[in-house]
Amino acid sequence: MSKPIELTPIGIDLGSIHARVAIGNLNHKNVCVDGAVDSTILPEIISNAQGSRYTLALVGTDQADAQSDEKTEEPRHIFGEAARRALAREKKPTISKDPSSMVREMLRSSSSAAKDDDTAAESSKAAAFFSHLVELACDASSSHPEKLRTVVSVSVASTPEEQNGVVKTLEKGISDALGARQSAKEAKAAKKKKGGKEEDPSVMAVITDPAAVCIAHGLTEIDHPGIIDLASSKSGTPSTWKNALVIDWGASGLTATHMCRTSTNSSLLTIVRHVTDTSCSGTAIIAALAKHCASMFERKSRVSGLLDSKKACHRLDMACESAVRTLSRAPTVTVAVDGLFEGIDMNVPISRPRFDMLMSGIMRKAETLLRTFTGEEAVNFDVVLLAGNVCDMPSASNLVRTKLFPNANAGRGDVPPDEAVAIGCARHAASILSCDTHSKHGGKKADEIGPATRKVKACPLTIGICRIEDGKQNGDLQETIANNSVPLIEVGEPLPANVTRSITCTNGDDLWSNSSIAIVQMQGGAAAESKVIGKIEKIELEEKKFEITMELSSAGKLAVSVNGGPSTAL
Repeated sequence: MSKPIELTPIGIDLGSIHARVAIGNLNHKNVCVDGAVDSTILPEIISNAQGSRYTLALVGTDQADAQSDEKTEEPRHIFGEAARRALAREKKPTISKDPSSMVREMLRSSSSAAKDDDTAAESSKAAAFFSHLVELACDASSSHPEKLRTVVSVSVASTPEEQNGVVKTLEKGISDALGARQSAKEAKAAKKKKGGKEEDPSVMAVITDPAAVCIAHGLTEIDHPGIIDLASSKSGTPSTWKNALVIDWGASGLTATHMCRTSTNSSLLTIVRHVTDTSCSGTAIIAALAKHCASMFERKSRVSGLLDSKKACHRLDMACESAVRTLSRAPTVTVAVDGLFEGIDMNVPISRPRFDMLMSGIMRKAETLLRTFTGEEAVNFDVVLLAGNVCDMPSASNLVRTKLFPNANAGRGDVPPDEAVAIGCARHAASILSCDTHSKHGGKKADEIGPATRKVKACPLTIGICRIEDGKQNGDLQETIANNSVPLIEVGEPLPANVTRSITCTNGDDLWSNSSIAIVQMQGGAAAESKVIGKIEKIELEEKKFEITMELSSAGKLAVSVNGGPSTAL
């Protein structure tokens, strides 16, 4: 008997400035937290070697190492704050002015530009950064790179080419991490064991940032006894939702996304609308604070030209980033840098009211953008979720929670906004692994599947729709269903299943006015004969068309909705 395969689900949030890695858990346990949500404990965010729960998504080259060893074919890559210090030593612009060394910018340029040596080098740097994240995940989970199954998030405005580039680069990073841990003998044995078979993908899915936030808060969990989808700090909030607004306020800008699901028992999400404003970005907030600190320093020290020094700007930006994080939890902070400029130390105290005043212009722009969603007719957001570092600030959260959306549900109370995307990716990876839908090999033996996975359920019969004329006798139904049915959910389809189909009425209005739509189980599979299991009467036809949505849960519950209306369980 071969050893069971223990797979580890991880989620990667590749932000514009920082990246986070979370390890999902496959064991569902009931937990009690403030505003308890669902029965799944949250994934664990991984800390890097410096003890930080986030890593600066910056890649550089160790020039000292390259100069000391001229025989090295490829210079050693450095990441995070070490790469930022290297930029300062080389007197290059800060990452806010020149983000070309950021991983997300590398992926964007390598996927859109023509393939040349520069784009190949950028892709190699991005793969090295992903390999670094994979090593962190392996060390934290005591796992092996080949046992990792990853879900990564991308921007809601990313193109398919960019998404494919992320997948290929991440897979190369995982392969590089695997090669670094394997000896030549182990690599040869692994290749022989595969025997030319197509291996399961290391990257199972790519999801958008708003979808990851919804998953982190449990909005995709289908209602069933013992589980509540949403956590609420307000009493009387319903456990079901229809419309959600995801506000992702991070380093690259403010993005508001309207998410919707087709019915209350559906786990599928639809992006209705999204708007982005880059002038409200976290980098703009840091730049405003840095400009204020530089002005106060020059006035007090009677010097000028601080912002013209690239090295001083690097150090000042780092101090201001730390100060902004501190002001999210403390009333005052001191921006201190030793020997910032011309050997003079900087110590500038900043209070939260003063900081709010510096941010007032950015807050007005953000309020203008978000009010475009509050004025939408017939849209009442049941849930408003926050993501991104800026949403940790009291002024930003008060703007959303108190001023603009005071009655909306806040989601899980134990999901930090800056870690929501990574948590959602890890939860999605664990969800895929739990039903074994990641595997390309359907014929695995029982002893090849670890205890952390289980086989996916399949639909045992075919369910469809059929037009039946009023007054039809039971004896005619078998023939009518056999000849005129349209299958929607077919036998063998993985559960849960959700199918939406547009039906065109081609036989004339008179026939349809004297008919009803029957929900039928068709002969075959577990069904010995065809029969009607439900009817839809008095369908309002628009241009001789109607849309029907049918969803079958893994528990065997069938729900149907017509023309986007309410879902009815059968």
